[in-house]
Amino acid sequence: MLRNIFTRLKRTDSQSLMQAQLHFDKGVRLAAEGAYENAVENLKLAIRADPDHEEARVQLGLAYHEMGQLTKAVRTYLSALERDPRSVSAYKNLGAAYDDLGQFVQAFKVYAKAIVLAPQDPELRNDLGFAYFNVGSYAEAIKAFRQALDLEPQNDRAHYGLGRVYLDLGDVSMALTEHSELTGRNEKDMAVQLLDQIQRQSRQAS
Repeated sequence: MLRNIFTRLKRTDSQSLMQAQLHFDKGVRLAAEGAYENAVENLKLAIRADPDHEEARVQLGLAYHEMGQLTKAVRTYLSALERDPRSVSAYKNLGAAYDDLGQFVQAFKVYAKAIVLAPQDPELRNDLGFAYFNVGSYAEAIKAFRQALDLEPQNDRAHYGLGRVYLDLGDVSMALTEHSELTGRNEKDMAVQLLDQIQRQSRQAS
């Protein structure tokens, strides 16, 4: 009798995990298509079928984030971290949500925790750099972007970030140097954005 009970429980668990994965895959696909409300529905079903599915919680947070429901996104990322305190993706996206909410001190703390978990990830240094840039802590921003370049010398986002910092500091020459770095690697989008900022500031100064 006990063996039959355990067999049924194992079968139920297996079916639940399978259902969770199916809903998760569908939710991720719908989110990629921009159908965020339907994605949220499927990701919730995935979590209901498998409460320990940490990545489903992260993806649910991302869907809320894309819908502009930042408070829900934060709560969902935090619930993912309750399940897996070492989830770098949960920390990274939580930091981005705090950034968008203007809660920069919280963002600094979250990015710092993520960097401890993934010290070789240059994009986390960039995330931290832009958070510092947003509050005008330029020295710390430069430090973070340079750390990203130490890890990955060809990192375009770090060069773009440095260009924005130098421009805010009024150092157009250094900003143009970073623009040259971007154009030299044919990174058109960031190069155009940075050049537009440089030209706009030059027009305002003249």
